[in-house]
Amino acid sequence: MFIWSAIAHLIALTSPGPDTAIIIRQVSLYGRTEGIKASVGIGAGIFLHCMLAISGISLIILGNDLYKFLITFIGGTYILYLGIVIFYSEPQSNLSPKNIKYSGNSFRVGLITNIFNIKAFLFFVSLFSILVETLYGIYYLLFPIYFSITSTLWFIFISYFLTFPVFNKYNVLLNKFITPILSFILCSIGLYIILRSLYEYF
Repeated sequence: MFIWSAIAHLIALTSPGPDTAIIIRQVSLYGRTEGIKASVGIGAGIFLHCMLAISGISLIILGNDLYKFLITFIGGTYILYLGIVIFYSEPQSNLSPKNIKYSGNSFRVGLITNIFNIKAFLFFVSLFSILVETLYGIYYLLFPIYFSITSTLWFIFISYFLTFPVFNKYNVLLNKFITPILSFILCSIGLYIILRSLYEYF
């Protein structure tokens, strides 16, 4: 059962979503290091999701329409905010990655984005509802740690891939079109989440 769950998790990881968009955002604006920090933040968020799912707290949250609405609405608003920020940020095409300085906290950006990702809530609740019978002893922490580390490594890989010298032609740091494209993607995702949360709640 663990193998099938791991496969499902890997498929979910490779599917484009808010987490991937945030990694591309951090890398395109501030370079590889900040992308790695955001990756660790996403991994920490996934660990938290797993622990909430195991403890049953996620079921309580998702079973309450108001709690579910608030989490979804806050998450959508935060992603929309990031999209607006990236649109008004200074273009990076004329800057060297070595000269880019980031005064924020990429770990926090990745963590918050993942925590308020309702799809992550639903995925891990569904996953651990299947795995719950196998969770005993060390496996109680082993599964969350595995999913967290795997996710972190995947997004670190993306951070390296996007800034690898061989792909300089496609390097997001040197692409003047990446800012408006990422802004549009993030704003679209954020608006969709907000509108869907409003529709489902009201």
